Amino acid sequence: MLSVLVLAGNMMSVAQENRLLSREALDSLMSPQVMPNGDRVLAFETLQKDFGVIYENGSPLAVDYHFVNVSSKPVVITRITTNCGCTVAEIGDSVVSPGKRSVIRVKFNPRRRSGTVDTNSFVYTSLSDKEPVAKLTLLGNVIDNDEWNHLPCRMGTLKLKRKEVVFEPVKAGTAPQQRIPCANVGTAPLRLSSVLLPSFAAFSTEPLEIAPGEEGDIIITINGDMLPPNAPHSFNMVVDGVRGRISDRIIKVKLEK
Repeated sequence: MLSVLVLAGNMMSVAQENRLLSREALDSLMSPQVMPNGDRVLAFETLQKDFGVIYENGSPLAVDYHFVNVSSKPVVITRITTNCGCTVAEIGDSVVSPGKRSVIRVKFNPRRRSGTVDTNSFVYTSLSDKEPVAKLTLLGNVIDNDEWNHLPCRMGTLKLKRKEVVFEPVKAGTAPQQRIPCANVGTAPLRLSSVLLPSFAAFSTEPLEIAPGEEGDIIITINGDMLPPNAPHSFNMVVDGVRGRISDRIIKVKLEK
């Protein structure tokens, strides 16, 4: 079986041994450009898989990427690197004959990996030592243990009671608030903010910085004096300060008329 190469684990020793490496050189190692027309050599059924949601204390997960050698010559898979220490990749037969089908298995360990997962494995062949023939992407979400079950929604290492708030009709001279209980389930403090808010809306948290393992509140305020008559019935605010796709970090605010 072809041994696994974990690039993320090797990068620290590379950086320590050669501090003259530029950021561009490091980036090219961590996320190399895929060989042009690589799909004419090894054709994968899919280059991206999403394992959904698993628990942080769960067992390692194995995801298979099936492919076929669509070229006219045998292809030797020389190595497979990954850009995260949470994954390893392996293949049973490193020599793939023309027309032969095979599979690359990527194993993901969720331990201490709570949050959104977006990691890549790069498949190198004897055709090029610098350009991988394919990039295999693994997506998903790891949730922590059952301690925070009362906060069912997730934004990276932030768990929330809900991702939607509704305000009753807001009158001039008032500034109603909606609170969303939340908790920091990560290992680093969270200082949250929001961008592109309407001028009549404000975002804050209590406490200002949420420590690891601690709960707090997200506070959304609507200023009735600044609310225009033609204000939208709803708008989205994107939470900054946590990792994850923008679509995963949206709180929907509804304004009843």
